[in-house]
Amino acid sequence: MSYLRFLKKNWRFVGFGFTMSFSASFGQTFYIALSGANIRSEFGLSHGGFGSWFALATIASAMTIIWLGRVIDRVDLRWYTLAVCIGLVLSMLMIASAPGIIILVIGLYLARLTGQGLLMHISTTSMGRYFDSDRGKAVSISAMGQSFGEAILPVFILVFIVEFGWRESWYIAAITITLLLAVLIPNLMRDYTKRHQEYLGRISLKPNYQKNIKRQWSRSEVLKDFRFYVISSVVLSFSFICTGLFFHQIHIAESKGWPLEILASAFIFFAIFKVFTSLCMGSLIDRFGSIIFLPIMQVPLIATLAAITVSDAYFIPFMYLSLMGISIGILMPVMGSLWPELYGVMHLGSIRAAVVAMVALTSAISPAVFGLLFDQAVSIETLSLGCIIYIIASGILLIWTFRNHLVKTFE
Repeated sequence: MSYLRFLKKNWRFVGFGFTMSFSASFGQTFYIALSGANIRSEFGLSHGGFGSWFALATIASAMTIIWLGRVIDRVDLRWYTLAVCIGLVLSMLMIASAPGIIILVIGLYLARLTGQGLLMHISTTSMGRYFDSDRGKAVSISAMGQSFGEAILPVFILVFIVEFGWRESWYIAAITITLLLAVLIPNLMRDYTKRHQEYLGRISLKPNYQKNIKRQWSRSEVLKDFRFYVISSVVLSFSFICTGLFFHQIHIAESKGWPLEILASAFIFFAIFKVFTSLCMGSLIDRFGSIIFLPIMQVPLIATLAAITVSDAYFIPFMYLSLMGISIGILMPVMGSLWPELYGVMHLGSIRAAVVAMVALTSAISPAVFGLLFDQAVSIETLSLGCIIYIIASGILLIWTFRNHLVKTFE
């Protein structure tokens, strides 16, 4: 089915996934980091200090996601979504009004839990569960919501911070997203009851209805599968590296001599390449499956780090963010399709909750590690070289593990 035909038939529910992934932007590292310099200045924090508090908030959110993430398998998606959206708005208000570091960290915890964690969890899980043959398209289109946020929010928020202040920019964002969700979600979820009943009918008639799935894996079974950890070693490299780069983007720009206006403009290229790549990947995944693209997506990430290493020129932000966009544009639809492809859909929320928790833990460690290394005068170039070595090692292990599958695909 073409993208146009697919959207014509499923625009409401795919639009719901898009809205969830866009809303997740307000808890993502790139968004919080835009206020990072102001927060560090007001609360008297170093790079490592702010990174450590951010890590603490993210680790706590990861521990919570392990439990809250699996609840999506048991409750009505509409009520689950409402609760998470309320939590997101509350987190933004707490960050905006924080009188001290404790309230700020609690606000960051809720933002990471709802934005970086549960809203993306809702988007990816619902697209993976309720679509089968067109799962790649559904995940790719819904993921564009986050790309849309990455494209437009940095420019707006930097302007708001300059004109009104960093606290006021969080208040404005909280009011805006509240109004947006109140209008969109009831309309986009209008056909959910029918869609859910059809899904329950497929599962009840034939629990293993998915092609190439011999059984529907539980989370405990998945956690005993060696393949899961090999894939995770690759996925977590994206979380660690990209989070570190986004969180310390202001410091990296200052060390490279890049004006912040150039950095903010380069995010548009990141979003464009991410969206274009993701859309291309949707149809390819529906045709060839997800596993074949796991090693491929590492190549542009290596190129991203190489670009940062070799030059301080003004065009480098556009280059490295474009390459990162390509890499993540492959990653998001692949990971949205891979888990149901390998392990089925009946326990998808529970399985993805474990994955999201691992990603959150890695993204928690990254800002602190990057920040502490920067405090010790380690350059971004040295850090990038170390990351390249890890990516190559994890890629070799991945290819070895799935060598039989990859050979059959190319036969």
